[in-house]
Amino acid sequence: GHITAETLMSILRDKASGICVDAEGFRTAGSMVSVLPRDPALPCVHFFTATPDPSRSVFKPFVFVAGIKPAPQVRSPTFLQDPAKQIPRFQSSVDRRHELYRRHQAALEL
Repeated sequence: GHITAETLMSILRDKASGICVDAEGFRTAGSMVSVLPRDPALPCVHFFTATPDPSRSVFKPFVFVAGIKPAPQVRSPTFLQDPAKQIPRFQSSVDRRHELYRRHQAALEL
């Protein structure tokens, strides 16, 4: 038969098979499905959850082309006083989670 992107997303969301894990302190970090068309004139489309636990995540489409601007909701924040760039390094910590990840975590707590 034909395997579609939706079929693969369903497989990656399947907890009963053990592919999607959310137990014993371990969680699937994220999932990706790529559609690679045979026609070279068509763009490849990559679907990422960009958040943990694919069973509760939305697969978001990304097309990588020149000049594209990333969505601010999936960019990790930057810091003027970044502990990774100060000497001595990592004397403090900052929340590097992007907005989409933080909102996903808040939804999981509900």
